[in-house]
Amino acid sequence: MKRADGRESPEAVRAIHVATNMLANCHSSACVEIGQTRVLCGVRPPQQLVQEYRGTRGRVSCQVHRSLASSLNLDNSSDRDMALALEGVAEQAVVLERIPQLLVEVLIEIVHDDGAVWDAATTALCAALTAGGVELYDSFSACSAALRHDGAIVADLAREEAATAIASVVVCSGLSLGGVYYCCHRGACEATTMSQLLQAAMKGIQVRKVPLLEQIRNPLV
Repeated sequence: MKRADGRESPEAVRAIHVATNMLANCHSSACVEIGQTRVLCGVRPPQQLVQEYRGTRGRVSCQVHRSLASSLNLDNSSDRDMALALEGVAEQAVVLERIPQLLVEVLIEIVHDDGAVWDAATTALCAALTAGGVELYDSFSACSAALRHDGAIVADLAREEAATAIASVVVCSGLSLGGVYYCCHRGACEATTMSQLLQAAMKGIQVRKVPLLEQIRNPLV
């Protein structure tokens, strides 16, 4: 089964390309590309938390912006939801006790959206935090899967596939320990199909695991 972007298999996932510390005036940064999708992530230097007491723990905040040329869909509420979800991922993945009473601000820019934005954004967040010396419990990334109208289940959705899917999931998990940090489902399907979607998304993450860890731990600069 050939897909719209040329992939031959429904399980095939596109390669992720990661480069770090390409942005000036940032404590650390990362650029992630998946197909035509490109996401930038910048991390500001840690600052003292004000008007919030967390004791021995710090906090990570995220903002998501979408360039005018990135997509026809300029949904600010969706970007705010994504920012909150990414904060939730960071709260689970970052060893917050290593940044006591400090705020780490993260800015994510979606430069171009050709699908797999969550895959790119989570990977960019992980790579940028790692490049900045922020300690993580585990490196993490994400992958999507969807049920098509012809009944096929595909992984790593291109934008057209995501728009026309009957049901879809996005899963973010740790690359080594496998803990699930985020899962979102859209559309309606049977429980058995949902299980297949989750398995396809998790398999996509694992297929990318080795090259991703290599790039995150030994990044291009």
